[in-house]
Amino acid sequence: MHLLVTGINFKTADVSIREKLHFSDEQNTNALNQLKNIDSIDGSVILSTCNRVEIYTSVKDIEKASGDIKNFISKYHNVSEETLQPVIYQKNCQNAVIHLFKVTSSLDSMVLGEYQIQGQVRDAYFKSQENNSTNALINKVFQTAIQIGKKVRSETKIGDGSVSVATLAVDVIKQIFENKKNLNILLLGAGKISNLTANYLQEQFENCNITFANRSGASQIAERLNAKTIEYSQRFAAIVDNDVIIASTSAPNHIICRHEINLMEDALQGKTHIFIDLSIPRNIDPDINKIDNCFVYSIDDINKMINSNLDMRNLEVSKAEQIIQDISEDYFEWYSKQFIMPAMAEIKKGLVILKQSTLDLYEPFTNKLDENQQRELGKLMDSYSNRIIRVIMLNLRKASTREEMISITKTLKNSFTIDIPEHE
Repeated sequence: MHLLVTGINFKTADVSIREKLHFSDEQNTNALNQLKNIDSIDGSVILSTCNRVEIYTSVKDIEKASGDIKNFISKYHNVSEETLQPVIYQKNCQNAVIHLFKVTSSLDSMVLGEYQIQGQVRDAYFKSQENNSTNALINKVFQTAIQIGKKVRSETKIGDGSVSVATLAVDVIKQIFENKKNLNILLLGAGKISNLTANYLQEQFENCNITFANRSGASQIAERLNAKTIEYSQRFAAIVDNDVIIASTSAPNHIICRHEINLMEDALQGKTHIFIDLSIPRNIDPDINKIDNCFVYSIDDINKMINSNLDMRNLEVSKAEQIIQDISEDYFEWYSKQFIMPAMAEIKKGLVILKQSTLDLYEPFTNKLDENQQRELGKLMDSYSNRIIRVIMLNLRKASTREEMISITKTLKNSFTIDIPEHE
């Protein structure tokens, strides 16, 4: 089995593409079940966040599985393979494993050190495990990735400053409304990101007035933060009285559209309104940007605007990479054994067949031996076979790469597949 990752991220595709390929929580189980029905795939995990959509699979035939997964993504999201081709990437075997380890450690994040990705990888793995969509390879590699993420977080300063989508959004607001007191902010949604955003807003702005608009679940958060709540249906009327509108919901489409803002254009005149969209798919119509004094920032816009001083974090990258390398050695040793040990067992079976065929060939001689001597001869030949296996194992360790080790093992396995003719 080989690990194969197929996906897009903020480096290869902007938000307009990422939102089309996003797997919502509701879609996740259905998509995992569809992947189960693809013969070339033995296990899978879907990691879908604001900045990346990646499908990790355990496969035997990399070339066949590569095509099957691209075809699955194209059909599931109704996006042509021509559209996918320039933005999608695939990594396999050791490259796929190291990629996952870097993703979980936030070394592959848009903002180095952001802390949400570790939990997102863990949640994606647990969802797949609960759906019986994992196998031994997937379990081992994701458990190792989670271990690495924790170790990088605890033993380096790469995450100092607690950077996340929520903190970045508030930093953007600080740049726009420098030193402003009594800022009025409307939060659409009451999930984890909205909660984090509200906490950080209260830390950074003096006397800011926060209002939650959500269908359910906002009252407890609002009470804890001394914030207000309104009915979700009242969100449009509330826009007029708020300086900043932040959307972070799981809605599959726009919940604030340009035509709705056009209807209240007279009431908005002369006052700046900032719309920040932290959702994938996007919840706020980007065309609102065309209305006077209205400015829309997508999650990509926010990440580009932040000019954080990452020098200290960059110094921690080498420490994080060393942690990845150290723990990777243990993983790759386990992975090599998953292929080598069964192969050695097959070679041993071949040697047993060769032993028996040899004894049969020399039957006129062995028949002259008594029972004890025949038993000792069998032990001698078994000992010889075991020494051959040990010599092979020792020499395999001299291979320059794991891929070379596996290739040599496969050749040896095929060489010891013995077909003894009936008569020699």
